[in-house]
Amino acid sequence: MLKKKLLTDRTGDLQNQILEQKAQELANHVDREILWSMLESLGWQRVILPWPVTMDNLKEMHTWVDKNVKGAHERNRSDFIFENDDDAMWFKLRWLA
Repeated sequence: MLKKKLLTDRTGDLQNQILEQKAQELANHVDREILWSMLESLGWQRVILPWPVTMDNLKEMHTWVDKNVKGAHERNRSDFIFENDDDAMWFKLRWLA
């Protein structure tokens, strides 16, 4: 009986941890969408890659962005936003052409 109770308690804790983690991920996503929408309304250019990105490609993209982008920018996986129109254009030419 004690063993069954311990398993139930652990399962409940695990479920709560998973729920808390997913809730935090959702909150972060919503916050980022609101912020990025505000930036877009101020003229920033958003680029969402239309295909799944591998970790190797993503690492290469982030390295390219760090080396070549001059203005402010943010990124989240395969979603990028640039303050400078030229940076967004060069990114699109490099990764979407």
